[in-house]
Amino acid sequence: MTIQYRRATPEDFAAIVDLFVVNMNLSIFTTATDKQVQKQLATLFLAKDCHHATFIQVAEYDDIICGVVIGITRQDPHKALSFDEKPIIDQIEKKLRLSDQGRQVLSDLQKKEMAGAKRKTVDFDSELQFFCVDPDYRRHRIGATLIQAFETYLVAHGVTTYALHTDTLCTYQYYDNNGYQRVDEYPNHLNPQIIHYTYVKSLS
Repeated sequence: MTIQYRRATPEDFAAIVDLFVVNMNLSIFTTATDKQVQKQLATLFLAKDCHHATFIQVAEYDDIICGVVIGITRQDPHKALSFDEKPIIDQIEKKLRLSDQGRQVLSDLQKKEMAGAKRKTVDFDSELQFFCVDPDYRRHRIGATLIQAFETYLVAHGVTTYALHTDTLCTYQYYDNNGYQRVDEYPNHLNPQIIHYTYVKSLS
């Protein structure tokens, strides 16, 4: 299998959203179960991430995007994409207000923000914001290659550490076994049985 790796373009946004929806358990963000509403939620998150990111790389096989890494560092003043998130966010929030499930999403996001405001957060200069490989394409070192590309980019900008956030619904053991240090953990605001973790990795 020959995988192509390249910098993302604005035209990749819809495919990245689909990756998010298929591979992320959105119950950590909302109690809403409607698939269309969940996709709108994913669009909200990724529109913000893509707007702020300084590095976005995708893995592509046969014109199908099968993996993505999105990251940011304050050491790079340039955005990865020329991407205006405001029209997308305004449109999605307008749609969400039209249904009970959509309004539930907006309520759950507000609860998330309130919970985050009460928790003491650690500020990081560099962060891996989103990382995903489609299950159908795993075991081809796609994930390792994407993370290595992000780390190489960070080192080129003089970065020595970066952070990422994950949870117990993800394969967080990967980070325990690959040189990351767990520096924070806290329960999910909707389901305290789900635990969120913050990891830091040193690049020195």
